[in-house]
Amino acid sequence: RGAVGKHMLCNGFDVAGDGSCPYKPGACFRDEELYEGVCYKRCRLLTNGAFPHRFAAETCCKEEGLGCLDVQNDRTSESFDVGGATGDPDPSTPWRAHTPLQVPREEPRLEDEIQMKALLVPRRLRASLG
Repeated sequence: RGAVGKHMLCNGFDVAGDGSCPYKPGACFRDEELYEGVCYKRCRLLTNGAFPHRFAAETCCKEEGLGCLDVQNDRTSESFDVGGATGDPDPSTPWRAHTPLQVPREEPRLEDEIQMKALLVPRRLRASLG
């Protein structure tokens, strides 16, 4: 079932694992949001929370979905078409909107595996183990 609003129409086999439209594997920076397969600085940060939802590369909106078709709910600016991580001293950090970055996977540490297994143990059993 397709949906119009936050993402383009995607349905059937044309969806990512989280139900959104498919995108290139990788990750955005913490201060970015993924929209249509591109990482942009979060609208919430660009507009001080006034227009927190991205509707297009240069448009942020007060509402989600069809509420953004009302121009009174939108704010459009060329300055919204930007990536996060601006001000980062590393020259290789993208400051423009970009596709998700490939992040090398690390081998899980033993401590992480122990914590993950602890989360999987039912609460009653954990309580009885003390």
